[in-house]
Parts: sequence; C-alpha cells; structure tokens
Amino acid sequence: MADLYINLLEKITLGDVDRSVNTIQTISNISYIDNRIFQLPSGSVTTIFSLSNNNGAGTFVTSSLKYARITNQSTALPIKLIVSSSTEAMSYLVSAGSSYMLSTSEMTGSTTSLTFDDIVSIKAEPSGGAANIEYFIATT
Repeated sequence: MADLYINLLEKITLGDVDRSVNTIQTISNISYIDNRIFQLPSGSVTTIFSLSNNNGAGTFVTSSLKYARITNQSTALPIKLIVSSSTEAMSYLVSAGSSYMLSTSEMTGSTTSLTFDDIVSIKAEPSGGAANIEYFIATT
C-alpha cells in the first residue's frame, strides 16, 4: 500500500496581491491505480469506467474509490461528462484542458422527483469532433 499525494496549485496575482492557493491532500492505503489516455470518437458516448461491487472489465469496486480525475486533453473542444447513479444522471461540461475530480463514489441529494445514490458509471461525449481524455483512478 502507498500514499497518494495530490497537489492543487492555483497561482494568480490580482491587483498586485498574490492570491495563490496551494492545497495538498494525502490519501493513505492506496493499493491500486489505473491511468489511461484514449480518444472519444466524434458523435459517440463512451463509458470511461464503471463502479460496482461486482468485478468486471473497466469496473472498480464502489467502496474502494478514493480519487478519480478525468482530464479533457483537447486544446479546443469541450466534452460532456455524464455521471450516472442507478436511477439518475447529471452532465457536466468540461472545457478544453480542464479536469473533473471525484473523491468518493457517492452521489447524494434529492429534489422533488429525483433521488441519487452511488455512482455506477462515468461516460463522456465529445463536442464537435473527436477528443482525447485521460483518467487517473486510485482505490484501496
């Protein structure tokens, strides 16, 4: 097992004042990581990975997810990231060069007609053409 160190640096000087922030997080007892870069074909919705208590290709154990990052490596095109529970889905637009991060498999909350539970899949759809993405996943 190993420790995963995440260092998030936001660096800016605004009005001659340094407003930079450096956030460091340590996640202990990591026993597995998966890192992959691949292309999302134009006009497609591609499953990036799934979470479940059952083993399978591209599937990680729900309770063991400690960190996941999906980065849009495109220099011009956004991607739509679709985060789905067993009953609902939410979409996020990830700009070119930007990342989306998860620290848990839980998708919580409810509204009048929507109820969320654990995330079961992360899918992506490129906007306007093919796009490359990278993911990095750490589990215990």
